[in-house]
Amino acid sequence: MIAPDLEQLRADIPESAARAAHSWTSHVPEERGEQERTGYARSLIYDFERLSEFATSELKQTDLAREFERYRAGYRRRYLAYLAARSRCASTMITGGSGFNVARNDKANRSADKHSGDLSEYRKRALAAIRKVLTPELAPIMKGDSDAAERLEDKIAKAEALQERMRACNAAIRKHAKAGESAQVAALVALPYGFTEGAARELLKPDSCGRIGFADYELTNNNANIRRMRSRLAEVERAHAMPSADVQGVHARLEDAPAENRVRLYFPGKPSAEVRSQLKSVGFRWAPSQGAWSAFRNHNTLTTARAVAGVS
Repeated sequence: MIAPDLEQLRADIPESAARAAHSWTSHVPEERGEQERTGYARSLIYDFERLSEFATSELKQTDLAREFERYRAGYRRRYLAYLAARSRCASTMITGGSGFNVARNDKANRSADKHSGDLSEYRKRALAAIRKVLTPELAPIMKGDSDAAERLEDKIAKAEALQERMRACNAAIRKHAKAGESAQVAALVALPYGFTEGAARELLKPDSCGRIGFADYELTNNNANIRRMRSRLAEVERAHAMPSADVQGVHARLEDAPAENRVRLYFPGKPSAEVRSQLKSVGFRWAPSQGAWSAFRNHNTLTTARAVAGVS
């Protein structure tokens, strides 16, 4: 993707605002103002180029264009707020020492520092959020995800392929050990796994314990991971096969949704502080979009939900 134009981004920051930010702290506020505008633009171009590395498909590029414009608007708003706060800061080299209000200037400096910190924090949070949008495949697989089973099956298949690859490599290395390194390299390159000669030679370099190829612990750990994922897949499939339950209790309505891995409580009004504290202690949180207290489904949340709702 093509990065945003430098001059278009510089135009986000009015010359007057950038210049005013240094009117009382610099002998060359116009020059410093132009540096502010250019710095703002270059920061956004850098961020866009870094994010573009994750936009590996046409759909992701569309997502990036949308999310970046939202980020740009938020960054511009906070940058202008920082410049406004900076414009209230002064230096005795510019104003002179006579009648200089030190306390007021200290307050202005603290305000500018706070806005600078807010800008940095926003940038960090916003970029992380955009990366999540662009790489949904890297998100943790939750039991309640609609595609949890499919994603687990895909991860299991890849882990099993890796296990097969490691075993085949080690077998080839052992089989041609007497023929020497050149024969081992040729055997590895001949395997249907796309090994280059350089990668094959790397595999034949002894590690700190003198082992070549893939170490036993790598196969053992990968195999254990496969078993763990298969167990999770079985749990997900069982949960998705269970029907939801909706029960009206004495105090609230209880919704048990195994396929979503959620337990929800619907109260006729705001529950008491004691009840809210009890719910929070086991992981319930208020979900305004659903009008319910919601938590991940497990023994503790189900038991607490039944007790609080008054379901026998």
